[in-house]
Amino acid sequence: MTNSDLTIQILQGIRSDLQQASRDSAARFEAINDRFEAMNERFEAMNERFEVIETSLRDMAEQFVMQSRAIKAAIEVRANVEKRLDEHEARLSRLEQHHAP
Repeated sequence: MTNSDLTIQILQGIRSDLQQASRDSAARFEAINDRFEAMNERFEAMNERFEVIETSLRDMAEQFVMQSRAIKAAIEVRANVEKRLDEHEARLSRLEQHHAP
């Protein structure tokens, strides 16, 4: 075997190793790409769920605002009614005292 034959065999071995390494790298990149795609699908599903939650929370917040306004109005009406009732009781007491025997 001559030096040139040995050099050719070494170079062919190196080429074969590089080709195998390239195939291995491509397979690893493909596996990583598949995992990223699976993660993207999960993130999309999570985003859809978060959108539903966000919409529900927004609707609930609007309902709370409306309920708060209704409660405030009811309290104001009750305060007004109580004030009028107090005034009527005071007038009735004065009338009773004025017409007392």
